[in-house]
Amino acid sequence: MKIVHLILFVVFCAFVLRVNAQTSKDTIWSYQLLTKIQSLQQANTGFPPGIFPSTRVYAYNKNNIKNDPNVFYTGLIVRTLKKYQKYCTPFQQGIINQIAKDAMVSTALFKNRQGRDTYNFWRTDTPQIFPNAGWLNTFDKSQSLPDDFDDTVILLWAQEVARERAAAIHDTMQLFANTKGKTVKNTLKAFETLPAYSTWFGKKMPIDFDMAVLCNVLSFVNAYNLKWTSSDTASLQLITTAIQNNWHIGKANFIAPHYAKPAVILYHIARLLDAGKQQNIEALMALKPSLLHSADSLLAKSVDPLETVLLQSARLHFGGTNNVDASNIVTTQTIDPAAIEQSTYPFFIANMASMLPSPLKRPLSKLAFAKFEYRCPAYNLALLWENKHLCVPLHK
Repeated sequence: MKIVHLILFVVFCAFVLRVNAQTSKDTIWSYQLLTKIQSLQQANTGFPPGIFPSTRVYAYNKNNIKNDPNVFYTGLIVRTLKKYQKYCTPFQQGIINQIAKDAMVSTALFKNRQGRDTYNFWRTDTPQIFPNAGWLNTFDKSQSLPDDFDDTVILLWAQEVARERAAAIHDTMQLFANTKGKTVKNTLKAFETLPAYSTWFGKKMPIDFDMAVLCNVLSFVNAYNLKWTSSDTASLQLITTAIQNNWHIGKANFIAPHYAKPAVILYHIARLLDAGKQQNIEALMALKPSLLHSADSLLAKSVDPLETVLLQSARLHFGGTNNVDASNIVTTQTIDPAAIEQSTYPFFIANMASMLPSPLKRPLSKLAFAKFEYRCPAYNLALLWENKHLCVPLHK
């Protein structure tokens, strides 16, 4: 009997040592990524203090690369790191807090100048369109874009604003939905009378639908447990109808002109499924088997490491497992952080054809000459860091 107890004790000790070794390894891996992300934020690159560097690449001429000081990626990085902060070591939590603190220093530069609690993609103290764009900057004031739903919900969420502020901006959003003064002119027939949210707060801008933007808005609404409105319901209807018709795969350029990649759209859908208490999205949850199939089909053909990471993260929210033998999915341990950092896969796309009427938007939205692709190495690493927490949770 003593021998049996001794054997069990040895097995137990071996198991504990193995678990501790793996946890230590994962913790070091997480720490290394966080410090790399922080180093990119602190680099003296000519961007506003705390704003993560990103570049804008003309899709028609990939050699045309410009620095683009937007707030979009900074908000996304902070929000992504904050989501998993409580599962990190105290030291890593401190790094995340410092990244967030430094990032918030310059966010006021992008806030609405008339006092509304909304944010712009670019600075509002000195209005610009496509910063560092040469002759295009002569149109900075006359053609500057209005604040948008995407940056607003991302920045407010990143700042972890009080629920009262979230509810107030949600009330403002209702004024900028389709049919609330204007009707969309460039969407699929099924959505023409749907009172879903536009992408823009500007009253002079045409109504513009983007499926991924709507996922971000509803994620914000559910994260703050806000009372759903008819525009929230209509926005979810657009998302579910698009999925049911496979438009998020076959018509990605049209249904999400500012993101335009099926993998990126699927990642946004996954974030919505993981936001808050998942209230009011039962219709979307019922589509998880179909979404998982789409993710796995794209993953089987994926050649870019960032696209792979996006699809891996999405499929786990769709009910997939992290079983490499069963699903033949490449695990994050085999993905080189340097390859992720240098990926040219665009998470966000500025599509100048997105607001054109349907007869023009459909063909032109596919063409490279109308697009700018955005890249942010620090956000690529944040997406890898998130994926690691999903695939090998340190808290389990």
